[in-house]
Amino acid sequence: MDLNRKIRFGVLVESATFEWWQQDTVKLLIDNKIEHIFTDRDLAGHTAEKLDFVLSFRADEPEEEHLKNIRYGVWKFCYDGLSEFLKGIPCCVVSLCQITNKKDKPLILRHLTLDTILHSYKANRNRMLKEMEILPLQVCKELIVNGILEPELSQPKSPTLNSPKNPSVIRYFWLSIWRRFAFHWNYFFKQEDWNVGYYFNTNPDETHWLKPPKTDYFADPFVISNDKDTYLFFEWFSNKRGKADLAIAKKSENFETYHKITDFPEHRSYPFVFEYQGVIYCIPEAHRTNKISLYRFVETHGRASLQWDCDLLQGCFVDSTLHHHIDGKWYLFTTPQKQSHSHLIIFVADDLRGPYRPHFNNPVKVDCSDSRPAGKIQNIDGELVRSGQNSTHHYGESITLNKIIQLDEYQYIEKTIKEIKPDVKWTYNKGIHTINSDGEITVFDAKRFTFTWKGFIQQIKQKC
Repeated sequence: MDLNRKIRFGVLVESATFEWWQQDTVKLLIDNKIEHIFTDRDLAGHTAEKLDFVLSFRADEPEEEHLKNIRYGVWKFCYDGLSEFLKGIPCCVVSLCQITNKKDKPLILRHLTLDTILHSYKANRNRMLKEMEILPLQVCKELIVNGILEPELSQPKSPTLNSPKNPSVIRYFWLSIWRRFAFHWNYFFKQEDWNVGYYFNTNPDETHWLKPPKTDYFADPFVISNDKDTYLFFEWFSNKRGKADLAIAKKSENFETYHKITDFPEHRSYPFVFEYQGVIYCIPEAHRTNKISLYRFVETHGRASLQWDCDLLQGCFVDSTLHHHIDGKWYLFTTPQKQSHSHLIIFVADDLRGPYRPHFNNPVKVDCSDSRPAGKIQNIDGELVRSGQNSTHHYGESITLNKIIQLDEYQYIEKTIKEIKPDVKWTYNKGIHTINSDGEITVFDAKRFTFTWKGFIQQIKQKC
C-alpha cells in the first residue's frame, strides 16, 4: 500500500461554465491531492498526457480510440431523479461508471442510494448532486489502497438524466402540490408510537412486550448481563416533555418495573451498552450536545445511574455503535445527524477513550436501506454481522443484517444477508429499527402509527 501514490486526472465539460456541483466535485479531488492536469471540451488535444482517469461531465461519450491512452478510463455519473419522483420510487441510485467499449454495459465503480424526497423534486435533485460529489474521491482512495480497480460489470441502476416532456412536466406540477400536502399531513397527524419487545432465545415464538404509559413510548432496546442481573436498557420518550430519558428493566423483576437512569435537559436515546474489563459502559445518542460521550453504568443500593467517564468525539452524530475488533483497535460506527438515514461513517482509535480519527474512506457507505446502525455488532457463527436501519419508504421500516467482510482503518466492506421485518400479527407492525441479543434474550422495538394531542403539540413546537 502506497498512501503517497500520485493520481492524475483530467476533466471533460460541456461548456466553459461549471455547474456548482461539478465545481465542488473537482475541488474535492484537488483538495485531497489528486493532481488535476486539464479541463477541456474533448480529449483530442490531450492524448499524450499520462492520465489515470478522466472525469466527464459531458452527455456524449468520448471516441473509443482516446480511451486506450487513459489508464483507468473515463469516469461518468449515471443518475436520474425525475423518474423516481414521477413514479413514486422510494429510493434513487447514483452510480459512478467507467466508460468501456461495450455499449450500455458500463463498469460501475461505486454507487450510493438515497431515499427519494417525494414532496420536492428540486430538493431531491440538489441532494443527489451534492452527495455524489464524494464518489470519484472514494474510488481514488480505493485505488491508492488496493493498487487496482475492481468495478462491477453491470447496467447502472439509473440512466443519465434526460429532459422531461410536456406531459411529465404537468404531472410533476400536480404531484408536487399533492405530495407536499401529504407530507405535512403525515408529519402532524400520523405519529410514531414505538414499544419494546423481547423473547427468550429458547422460545423465540413467544414475544413479550413492555407496558409504557399511555402518552409515552419505549424504543432502542439493548440487553446486557453481569453477575448481578440482566438489564434491558431502552429509550423512554415522553410526548408531554418532547424528549426522552434512558431507563432500564431487570430480569429479576420480570422486566415489569421501569427505572429511569438519566435526567438530562437534552434528549437521550439509543443506549449502546457493552462490557469491558468488568465494567458496563454506555454510549447514549445525544446529538443535541454536539458530542459523543462515554458513561459508566453504576448501581448502588438498588439505584442505577450513568456516570460520565469521558467525551469520545465532538460532532453531531446519532446511534453510535462501538466495536472492539480482533486487531485491537476500536471502531466507532455512527451517522451524521443531518444525513442520518443514508451515511455510515467510522472513527478508529487504539484505545477505548481515544483519540478517535476518521476512517480513511469516510463515508464508508451511503445507502438509505442499511447505513444507520440498528444495534451492536454481533458474532454469529464466527462471522461479524452489523445491523442497519432500512428507512427507504419511511423511518424505521425494517432492519438489514450485513456480514462484515473486511474491516480495517483503510477499507470497509460488507454484504447484505437478511432483512428483518415486523410480524404482521403484532400490534406494533409498521416498523422495526433496533435489535440486540446477549445470547439468552433477544430484544427489539417495533412501531405503529397513531395520533395524540400531546404528540401533535410537540410536532408544532418542532416546526416553530
